Amino acid sequence: MLALVGAMTLWLGLTDAALAYVRGTLRPPLVASGAVLLVLAGAALRGRQPAPGGHGHDHGVPRSGWLLALPVLVLLLVAPPALGSFAAGRQAGSATAAGGDPGGVFPALPEPVGGAVPLPVSEFVTRALYDKDRTLDGARVRLLGFAAPGNDGGYLLTRWNLFCCAADGQAYQLEVRGDRVPRQPDQWLVVEGRWLPQRVYDGIAPSGARPVLLADSVTPVRPPADPYEHNLYGL
Repeated sequence: MLALVGAMTLWLGLTDAALAYVRGTLRPPLVASGAVLLVLAGAALRGRQPAPGGHGHDHGVPRSGWLLALPVLVLLLVAPPALGSFAAGRQAGSATAAGGDPGGVFPALPEPVGGAVPLPVSEFVTRALYDKDRTLDGARVRLLGFAAPGNDGGYLLTRWNLFCCAADGQAYQLEVRGDRVPRQPDQWLVVEGRWLPQRVYDGIAPSGARPVLLADSVTPVRPPADPYEHNLYGL
């Protein structure tokens, strides 16, 4: 079991597979933990060998003990996907208000790149809901996220933000208007457009409050290596 868990932990830490569960900064500790477990497994196996000319007294492990390996085998053979639209639709409370009120003070927007300001979805949502200076007003932005079912056949551009791991993730969502092409759930898109100015809140936004992006360009893309955001606005 030590060898099996150690090998799985090492594999997760050395590949992008870990990014479906934890933020990238936790990959080095995963690698170190896996290496330690493998060393302990080797020491345990050497300790089980009988002395030369002697007789071992190891009566073996009950067969039921191998059931402990099933969770690791399930993770290896049927790896669960990253959080997506299904989980976002069942998130308790308002996904848009998950970050709370950061005080209404935001830095200036970054410089445009290729005609649009690249922003994380969580930053766009938080600025739209809480930025008293309305720095998004009139700015053309570029957002990367996946589609989740919305109202009236539309969709919500969504991105999960993690503090540590998938267990503490929060989904940030905004309504996209102006895209007449039907989008499938969990389809990744780069959406460019402008914020539809709406009310800015002094406290926590009410449940269901979602910013609106008036899209003028929508491009399907491949899922990123890291499907989550980890920026400060989502903490």
